[in-house]
Amino acid sequence: MNKAREHNEHEVRAVKVLRFLERNFEKIAAIFFLCSMVVLLSAVVFARFALNKGFGAAIELDRMAFVWLVYIAAAFAAREGAHIRLAAASSIWPRKIRRHVRLLADIIWLAFNIIIIKGGIDVVHSMFIYRYESPALGWSMAYVYMLVPISFTLISIRVVQRNVQEFMQQRKSS
Repeated sequence: MNKAREHNEHEVRAVKVLRFLERNFEKIAAIFFLCSMVVLLSAVVFARFALNKGFGAAIELDRMAFVWLVYIAAAFAAREGAHIRLAAASSIWPRKIRRHVRLLADIIWLAFNIIIIKGGIDVVHSMFIYRYESPALGWSMAYVYMLVPISFTLISIRVVQRNVQEFMQQRKSS
C-alpha cells in the first residue's frame, strides 16, 4: 500500500512539473537567453576596454543566443495569440466570421510551419554529413541550426494548443 501511494505521489509531482513547463517553458528559455546575452556582452565590453583583448567566441555565442531568443519569443507569441498573422486583417470581417478567418490563417500558418520544419531537418541533416563549424567556437553548426525545426515545431504545437483552448472555451460559453 505504501509503495502504491509513493508511486502516485511521484506521478502527481511529475504532472505538476510538466504542467509548469508547459505553461512557462518559453518564458524560462527567453530569460535564460536574454541573461546569457547580457553576461556575454558585458564580458566582451570588459575584455575589450579593460584588458584590451578581443573575445570572438563570446560574440559568436551571443549572436547564437540572440537568434534562439527570437525564435523562442515567436513560440511564446504563438502561445499567447499575439502573432500578427491575419489578426489585423481579421478585424475588417464581421464578428460572426472572424473566428473562422483566424482559424483559416492558423491552418495556413501550420502548413507553412510544416514546410519550414521539413526544410530545417534537411539542412541539419546535410550539416551533419558535410560538417560546417562555427568560426570562433568550432561547434558543428548543425546543432545551432536545429533551432529551426525545434522552434517551428514548438510554434505549431502552441498554435494548435491555443485553437483547442479557444474551441473549448467557446463550447463552455454556448
